[in-house]
Amino acid sequence: MASLAPTPPRVIEVPIDNSNDVLEIDCSQLPSHAAEICDILENEGSALRFYQLFALEYYRQGHTEESIVALKRGMANAKANDQTAKVPLLNFLASIYVQKAKSAVTNANGGDRDMLLQMASTLLTEAERINRSEPNTYLVKGMLAMTKRLPDAALQQFNSALRLEPGCLASLLGKARVLFGKKQFQQALTTYQQILTLRPQGKPDVRIGIGMCLQKLGHVEDARRALERAIEVNPTAAAPHILLATMDLNADGSLDPVMKEAGDRLQSALKQLQRAYELQPDNAVTLTRLADRMFYKSDYEGARKLAERALKTADTMAIQAEAHYQIARAHHAAKRFDVAYEAYQKCLAINEKHVLARYGLGQMQLQRTDMSSAEATFQRVVERHPKCVEVLRALGFLHARLPNNKAKALEYYEKEMQVLADEATEHAKRKGRSAEDVAGWFDDANLFLESGLLYESLSAKKARKAYAMAADILARSKGAGESIPELWNNLGVLGQLTGDEDEAIFAEYEQAVAKCNKILAAARKRLAEKKSSGSSGSRAASEVQRLEGTLVSITYNTARFYEHCGFWEKAEGLYKKILADVPSYVDARLRLAHVAFYCRGNADDSLAQISQAIGVDAKRPAAWLMRGNIELQRKNVQDARRAFEHVLKDIAKHDIYALCSLGNFYLAAGKSEQSRAVAESNPASSTAKKAKELSVQNYKRALEFFDKCLQLDEKCAAAAHGAAIAMAERGFANEARVVFQDVRDAATGGLGDVLLWSGINVAHAYVEVGSYRQAVLAYEASIRRLQETTKILEDASTTKKSCEKLLPAKPQTVAQEKKSAAHVSPDDALILFDLALIEQAVAQLVSELPESRRTLSDLETALTDLEHSTAVFAYLAERGKSAQKKRQRLLYSPRLANERAGYGKSLVAKLARKTKEQELFEQERREHVEKWRKKQEEEEKMKREEEERNDRERREKEARILKETEERNAILRQEMAAAAAEAPEKEGGRDRPKKAKEEDDFISDTDDLFDEPTPSQAKNKGDDADLYPDARPVSKKREPRGRIRNAPSGGHTEDMDALASTSKKRKNNSAADDSTDADAGNSRYKSKAIITDSDDESD
Repeated sequence: MASLAPTPPRVIEVPIDNSNDVLEIDCSQLPSHAAEICDILENEGSALRFYQLFALEYYRQGHTEESIVALKRGMANAKANDQTAKVPLLNFLASIYVQKAKSAVTNANGGDRDMLLQMASTLLTEAERINRSEPNTYLVKGMLAMTKRLPDAALQQFNSALRLEPGCLASLLGKARVLFGKKQFQQALTTYQQILTLRPQGKPDVRIGIGMCLQKLGHVEDARRALERAIEVNPTAAAPHILLATMDLNADGSLDPVMKEAGDRLQSALKQLQRAYELQPDNAVTLTRLADRMFYKSDYEGARKLAERALKTADTMAIQAEAHYQIARAHHAAKRFDVAYEAYQKCLAINEKHVLARYGLGQMQLQRTDMSSAEATFQRVVERHPKCVEVLRALGFLHARLPNNKAKALEYYEKEMQVLADEATEHAKRKGRSAEDVAGWFDDANLFLESGLLYESLSAKKARKAYAMAADILARSKGAGESIPELWNNLGVLGQLTGDEDEAIFAEYEQAVAKCNKILAAARKRLAEKKSSGSSGSRAASEVQRLEGTLVSITYNTARFYEHCGFWEKAEGLYKKILADVPSYVDARLRLAHVAFYCRGNADDSLAQISQAIGVDAKRPAAWLMRGNIELQRKNVQDARRAFEHVLKDIAKHDIYALCSLGNFYLAAGKSEQSRAVAESNPASSTAKKAKELSVQNYKRALEFFDKCLQLDEKCAAAAHGAAIAMAERGFANEARVVFQDVRDAATGGLGDVLLWSGINVAHAYVEVGSYRQAVLAYEASIRRLQETTKILEDASTTKKSCEKLLPAKPQTVAQEKKSAAHVSPDDALILFDLALIEQAVAQLVSELPESRRTLSDLETALTDLEHSTAVFAYLAERGKSAQKKRQRLLYSPRLANERAGYGKSLVAKLARKTKEQELFEQERREHVEKWRKKQEEEEKMKREEEERNDRERREKEARILKETEERNAILRQEMAAAAAEAPEKEGGRDRPKKAKEEDDFISDTDDLFDEPTPSQAKNKGDDADLYPDARPVSKKREPRGRIRNAPSGGHTEDMDALASTSKKRKNNSAADDSTDADAGNSRYKSKAIITDSDDESD
């Protein structure tokens, strides 16, 4: 334990000139002005080191300016012939300027800072010029580079100082700090440990640096022990307590097995901060940490005061910026937005990488409705932290308030959801749980409420899913969902739009009504209590009014759903209940009118309800438009026209629905006049001419209304479709087809009959211009598209029933069914005409196909359909003649139907003939295929037999060769045995054979393997040394050679003689052989007459 006794005051002994005495100066009683001490030193001719000593004492006592005076007087008294003594003073003064520059940074004096740094740089340059081997010069240069935020240059200077003085602790400390700042924590830890080894009790305590490095490297427990040891060594140090508090605040339960609860960690952190504050009340880091805790306790004023104190004592830019941030958010929370805005800017001016300050600045810009600046600010944050959910939420909120930016807002909300889902999955993995269900991880319903609101206009399905998530979160929040009945109402409406099950939608509407009634009752009770206590209760009254309006909306939506499901009585009851509570609710009265006409068929009651609605609100376009539609259905076309015109003249001249309705009115009038003109027996009569003129005028008026609609809304499909019909009726079929195609291609499934029929009208246009093949394809495509909708299935069912009633299977019975078909409407007759036209066109297409591309079944089906279509055309032609006599409206031409019937009869005969030809063709093809199949089978059989025969012959041949080989081998073994028995008798007393290399100098294959490579060979190998690392020279020592076997008798003596001759030549001309071997590329040839032991081993 270090001693806590006070240190005795220092005394500096100054030698007196021309005397052995000294002048003792007590450093605790130094003059207030350093000039007095400098005068004494000058009079006594003292060395420059005394100026440095007194300057150091002044600096320690906080008199920085007096220290500078002493150093300058000392440098002025430096002798010209001893400039080296001046170097320590230059370095000391430069270091003081560096420290003053840091203070200038924190006090925002940018100009003074630059000037001080320049002065320090000049002094250091002078010191380095005088003495390049002074380590302190490089040490101070490193400090200067750190102040300039040049870590690489600072590290280079510290390394230079350490090369001159390896044990310089200050240089090691500077190097460690730079490495830590560069996030090279392992190297910084090594440097700190080196310092601790050199001076365990040195100051500043490097155990603090060791703890910081260990914490950054993830060794939390080791870091904690290092900091606790620092406290043991120096109990008065505040820094270890601050760092321990920071570690506790940032600790994760998975990393800290001792403190598993957040409350325990918080209490430990607060104790450490309290102890640090007791030890050093003006420590800026302690003050900022305490301000942070005060902020979370909602003591914004206390947090601000602590941060302001930290601002005064901060000695680094990072702490200065943090203090400004704490001040800013304290003002922010207290709703002093202008002051907070300025404080955030000051923080970023010092430290532009302060993410939280930039986020706060973006919030202030949002509060000022400076959307563009806020977006740019948040974008800078999200670039550095793409998974910051707060910033993603802010960007989503911002874009949701900008025009035409809903998709961008949803993109940010979806990113936030994905980030939270990823965090939930990672958390589940760490805890060893299943990651399948992450919905429970979400706890902010506002995210899904905002997303659902944006999705409403884009995707009802996604909106419903978002609202369902919000409802689930609120349900987990102890009944928080009870306060939002609108949420359940939206769920019901969206469920109806997405086609969910009726039971689920009913349940959601019922929950919405129940929750709203419950909240409304509580609100009414509060309002009554307010009024009884004499208070105005304006807020409570406003809440009651809001809830009553919400209840009406929920009830109306429920009634609409009942109406959708066919429960007219329940819907009417709810509509009447709404009108009883709110008689001015026009929408409910209009729905009553709709139910009365379209469900009950009571036009008078419907019109009466509409009249009441108009009496309440005469400027409601929907009421007049509904009146016009009902009058149109009742064939009161003039009353309908006047209703639509009233909307355009007196209410809304740009109402698209009214414009389209009038366009359709004049379109129908033009068709009617055109039918009258066609029905006239004499086309040249005045009546026919007048009808044609009226038809043209009506078509022109229709086009004018449709054109006006398209000017107001270029995507209005109904107007484009109506205009195309008018063009086609006037004879511009090709131009109309182009428009029909555009409308059809724009079909999205939600625009009703206009889009559904545009495809069929394309086919009609192809028929008009004579492109029958394209017409057939268009009809087929339309059928496929129309089958996807419920309406077309209903129309198909109606058409089928009409066909079954009107057209029996046999054409000769058509006349008997005329009576039962009298109820068929003109629209049904048009459907029959189109169906027959399709069947006839398909039959014609099938008849024109080549025989190889059609089947007998296709022809039979086409023939059946053709007979059916011919009967339909015959019926429609006869029906059309009778309708023309009665001057009834027709939507098809009887003349064309009669022509189609005649053409169908001729096509029937043609198709019957082609059916017989197709039958013969297919029979011949089947016979041909059968012959080909039999031929293939025979060929396969012959091929298999041939293969089996060849295989059998091959096996027999192999067996024969094997037998002959075995017989020859047996004979050879007998001969070799006999020769071996005779050999000892012939050789007599010969000695045992010696080694081949010692006596006969025979060469075996293995010799080459152990020879030293020639120079040329070594050179060639060296070129590929990288590719062939194993190709290295071997030792010159030769391995023992295998002995030569005795050559078997039987004609090998000539080979033995030749081999002996070759060996002799090789022995006399070894150098020439080496050259030849090198030129031959290291190739070797094995003698067939000699077999060595190594050969046997290799074999």
